[in-house]
Amino acid sequence: MKKRAFVKGGLVMAGKPVMAGKPVRFFSVRLLAGMLACFPFSCARYAQAPTGGPADLAPPMLVEALPAQGSTDFASTQIRLAFDEYVVLQKTENIVTSPPLSRISYTTNLKEVLVVIEDTLKPDRTYSINFKDAIGDLHESTPLQNYTYVFSTGKTVDSGRISGVAIDAQTLKPVKSVSVMFYARKPEGFPVTSEPDYVAVADTGGFFEVSYMKEGCYYVLAAEEEARDYRISPTEERSAFSSSCWETQDFREPVLFQKRQGKKESDTGMRVAYDQALSAYRSESLRQAKELGHELFFYQDFQPEVFLKEAKWTTKGKIELDWYYAPDPDSLEFVFLPSFADVELSARILQEQQARQKEDTLESKQGRRARREADFSEMEMPDLTWPSRLRFQVAGEEDPLKAKIYFDDYAVDDLRLVVRNGRFSDTAELSLSHSVAASSDTAAFRVSARKTTLLHTDSIVLDFTLPMLESDLEKASLYQYCSDEEGRKDTLLIDAGNLRLQRIGPLRISLSYDWQAGCSYLLYLPSACFCDYFGRLIDTTRVRFSVPDLLSYGQVAVTLSGLDSNAVYVLQVLPAGGKAPLFEKVVEKEGMYEFPYVSPATVSLVLFEDRNRNGKWDGGHYPSGLQPERRWIFPKNLPVEADWRIEEKWELPPRQ
Repeated sequence: MKKRAFVKGGLVMAGKPVMAGKPVRFFSVRLLAGMLACFPFSCARYAQAPTGGPADLAPPMLVEALPAQGSTDFASTQIRLAFDEYVVLQKTENIVTSPPLSRISYTTNLKEVLVVIEDTLKPDRTYSINFKDAIGDLHESTPLQNYTYVFSTGKTVDSGRISGVAIDAQTLKPVKSVSVMFYARKPEGFPVTSEPDYVAVADTGGFFEVSYMKEGCYYVLAAEEEARDYRISPTEERSAFSSSCWETQDFREPVLFQKRQGKKESDTGMRVAYDQALSAYRSESLRQAKELGHELFFYQDFQPEVFLKEAKWTTKGKIELDWYYAPDPDSLEFVFLPSFADVELSARILQEQQARQKEDTLESKQGRRARREADFSEMEMPDLTWPSRLRFQVAGEEDPLKAKIYFDDYAVDDLRLVVRNGRFSDTAELSLSHSVAASSDTAAFRVSARKTTLLHTDSIVLDFTLPMLESDLEKASLYQYCSDEEGRKDTLLIDAGNLRLQRIGPLRISLSYDWQAGCSYLLYLPSACFCDYFGRLIDTTRVRFSVPDLLSYGQVAVTLSGLDSNAVYVLQVLPAGGKAPLFEKVVEKEGMYEFPYVSPATVSLVLFEDRNRNGKWDGGHYPSGLQPERRWIFPKNLPVEADWRIEEKWELPPRQ
């Protein structure tokens, strides 16, 4: 007799019915055992992620675009991009639309990216959406570099292109992530607020490019801005501009990646080929841009009517000023006034007193005794006359964008500072913080030396904590200490009256003398030597310094060629990586220029064209059409050694 199999709770039991009247299909015992053996392993494989195999390093590839890439007569409000794998969006703030679109959004759904445009598109215009590195695959987040979707609202897709490079005018290094704006007509006024025709954003190497432009010639402006509003704030952002319009070049989109039938698209070799093709295209475009002179030199612009960046009260009797640009100190006028709060309080107290006086007069006429209360009318009247007694002195700093104001009225806690520059003026309302207290150090008049090691042709530079008004070196003493070849020391007292004093600024003087190399000096300055603007004497000071032997220096000589015979240059020797020059010479013709006394160190050479012949490097000014003064940096640093001479040749590149 054949046996039937019954099922209970998912288990098959042969021979014994466990559930009456529910026969099921016959199962082979061997087949059943095989199924039971496979069941747990199937569950384990289902729960685990796939392992092994190479990482997917290739970026996702576009399979289809709706509307199609390069569509004309575009009238849609949505763009759907389908890829060959699951994608994610990252760094959407880096996506650049040109011409700029402000109302546009991006979302993802599995293998698709959806773009929704709410802006009104301009007629007969080619638009491009450069996704930069915003589209990546789901698992490895490998970005699809610089994919650009293009469409036209006209009958054709424009094929013009302009590329260039953004450079720091002072350091000559690339400037990254700057906004670059293109205008078919030169913008009027400054700051520029008109909407650009096309825009681009420079990459980390300063390279930028706009494609699918209408053929023509475009003026270029650029700014270091974070808001990406394509507006220039010259007093806050560094900017650059082209002196003339740039002609478009023909654009042919490079074939960076091509699908192959039957080939796995995540192949690493395909990724390498893609990256190499993209890098080669960028390098070639950068080379062409430099050959065409498409370089934007960034500098800090300024506006004459906006010059005071910040004024802050650091200690009682001292205010620090920051300028947007370096103004001419002789053109500035400073006026101190009572604060607005004190002026308003005085007016209110006066009104209250007048009202109370009328009330008292009326009560007296009516025979009633005037009632007096300690109220607002009896508050102490602020002193509004202190500006007439105030004495102050303005002192420049080593940084031309900074200055300090010293004044003698420490009782003033609130004031209004007005700074006038010609017909323009800025006002700063200052209130002394409770954390800033007056101390003996605040008012101390001290002097200190800037350097303790001098060249025999140098001057000793003295800095004062407060503006110095009068000096009397007859009261000073100067001692010279020298040693002969046998080590015997000789001390000589020198008449300090032989020192030649030169006033560099309110806070700085220099003392020159025919110092003897290989000797050391002590300058004794009693308190009667210097008097400050407010009649105080300095603290007694001793300044020690030395003049090394001439053999301890190295020599640097450079032969310049390729100069413009009609231009004037300044050649500087700077510490490697430093900004303040150690030495500088005016250069008016080609030839050799020597610096015979350079302390052992690694130095760099800088040459700049001094257009206005003021001896310093100047930035540009867009309203006047002035580009920053050109600078050149010698391609290598020079290691200076004691008693050693370095000779170099430096030929400037030909002008473009």
